[in-house]
Amino acid sequence: MVLKTAELELCSEQEPQGADSGGTLAAKPRSRRQEQIRAASELRAQGWSWARVAAEFRDRYNVNARAAQRMARGWSQREAAEAWNARWPEDPKTFKNFSAWELWPGATGHAPSLATLDRLARLYECAPGDLLADMPNYGAKSANSPHGGAAGSDGGAVSSMLVPALAEVLTGRVVGFGSVDVNYAELAEEVVMWAQGLPGGINRRELVQKIGATLAVAAAAPLLDIADPEGRARAAKAVDEPHRVDVAAIEQAEHGLKNFRMQSDILGPQAVLSAVLAQRKVIGDFAVHASSELRPRVLSLYAELSQLVGWELYDIGDYRGAAHYYDDARTAAHDAENAELVTYILSNMSQLATWQGKPRVGIDHAIAAQTWAGESHSAMAQAYAADVAARAFAAAGDKSRARAALDIERAAAAEARSGGEPVAAWWYFYDESYYWGIRSEVSRQLDDPADALYASAQALSFSDPANVRDHTHRVIDQAKAHIADSNVDAASQVITEAARLTTINRSPRLNRIIRDARADLTPWQRTKPVRRLDEALRDYNIGTLQA
Repeated sequence: MVLKTAELELCSEQEPQGADSGGTLAAKPRSRRQEQIRAASELRAQGWSWARVAAEFRDRYNVNARAAQRMARGWSQREAAEAWNARWPEDPKTFKNFSAWELWPGATGHAPSLATLDRLARLYECAPGDLLADMPNYGAKSANSPHGGAAGSDGGAVSSMLVPALAEVLTGRVVGFGSVDVNYAELAEEVVMWAQGLPGGINRRELVQKIGATLAVAAAAPLLDIADPEGRARAAKAVDEPHRVDVAAIEQAEHGLKNFRMQSDILGPQAVLSAVLAQRKVIGDFAVHASSELRPRVLSLYAELSQLVGWELYDIGDYRGAAHYYDDARTAAHDAENAELVTYILSNMSQLATWQGKPRVGIDHAIAAQTWAGESHSAMAQAYAADVAARAFAAAGDKSRARAALDIERAAAAEARSGGEPVAAWWYFYDESYYWGIRSEVSRQLDDPADALYASAQALSFSDPANVRDHTHRVIDQAKAHIADSNVDAASQVITEAARLTTINRSPRLNRIIRDARADLTPWQRTKPVRRLDEALRDYNIGTLQA
């Protein structure tokens, strides 16, 4: 389960030293994966089988049986896929296959076939049944309780144990190891797997409140720590005396911007907004004093930070604030003469206007974005400008121009991905899944439920669950496609899955989209699936139509 950009490599394997229980010096693990590799090695040295190590990992890290078997090996999902492909090259798999098997039985997962379970068992050197060890035992229900287990259990003890576990994942990884060493792909994988492992019967309302406090602690982590003392001193001088800004300081700030985006995708807008505002102020001071050679690069960085502030405010629901920062970003991008960045920001402005129910304004911004995309000679910019144009035209009811824009987007995106052109950092989110999600949205608006359902299935097949925000949007796209197809049971299940993901990413916009999807189920309000959905929405603090 990795982010759309390449996995960030952990810093040097040299680790701080500490005394172990025997009084000898032992390296302290600097990541959860290193900790797991060490634990597995120690248990294997004691004669434990891989299956027994995985069973221990299930309890220790609160993951399901399939994820535990992989983690026991010390593999990421990408590494597990590589091991599979080395043994069975005629049946290649990617990390997304492993992600889907591990997410099952959640609504966004995919059940492994018997043949797949057999190969996974051979890969992990365990029994096929070990891969399903966490599944319910329907023959073991207690006579005292219709759901099994002790009668009257409310899961309070489980809830009190789960939140510290998540706190360890987030604050231990981000604060304890320092942001320079954080592998955000690994962090996202752990958080999502943690949430997938939530058992039934716990007090979810209380749990969600505790998670919110935990995420606030993680968000306080410093994001621009510099490991190199010389670099740290140089950056401090640049902050105090902006005329000292140099390439190294700008590169560090650009790296920090990438981390801001990743944290936002995982945890939501509240996790990064104040830090991005502070960084934007620093870079604004740099732009005033930068040399003529550095000035375009610094202005582009300032524009990206302003755009990110606007995006987070849009996600929160402050549309006036979002428009202000988008306009500031556009001006800075023009000052930098960065046509591709201007295209990206104008596209954001189009999306904001369309979302607010002003599709003609959205069309206006989209056409301007398409003009600047042509100036940029960037196929990715041309694709994204066409993307927002398709949404605006569809919202305005212009079916032919919406379909034509989708065709332009598809061709330009294919050119961008096959042409080998360098891709600007801000396009990290714009992958195959994104196109199919937007196509599903446009098809729903154009009353084409069959294509909407097909496109939503394609979007989820390409979606990266580690980008929690975008993945949740893809889940909601599928729910709305099911509603358009009058499949109430499937829609209710998928909306519940989306609601569960909001315990990780607390985006107000996601909550609104989920409530809108629930409103679309009003004709079936008294059915059992919708009643169960309303109960889940209350548990996840999203609310129902009456909330």
